[in-house]
Amino acid sequence: MNSSDKEKKEKERQLRIKKLDEMLWLTTPLGQVLSSIQKQPQKVLPIKRKMIKYKPRDWVVRIPASFIGKRSKDTRGFQAIVTAETPDKAWDAASNCDRWEILDFPVSGMILFPKDPI
Repeated sequence: MNSSDKEKKEKERQLRIKKLDEMLWLTTPLGQVLSSIQKQPQKVLPIKRKMIKYKPRDWVVRIPASFIGKRSKDTRGFQAIVTAETPDKAWDAASNCDRWEILDFPVSGMILFPKDPI
């Protein structure tokens, strides 16, 4: 064996040792954490979310009379019909509404529903 063959074998041996050392390091908890941090995130297929476009519709908002501040024994409630795109926006619109109808029947809690169901 000449010296160049010995050097090649020694380099191969060193590479194998280095590879084994790296594999051993990656099995340790710290090695796993550091290797996961160093890895660049792979691009996953982009999520295409459809933007839901809501159409304005009429909502009925009903509240008990006790919510208005009436301290009488009146159990009737009030209702307002507002136009909004979503239920949350309907609540907001109802809070700013100044025209409320007095109902002839009792209302036990706050209720919100579409005026014309789909």
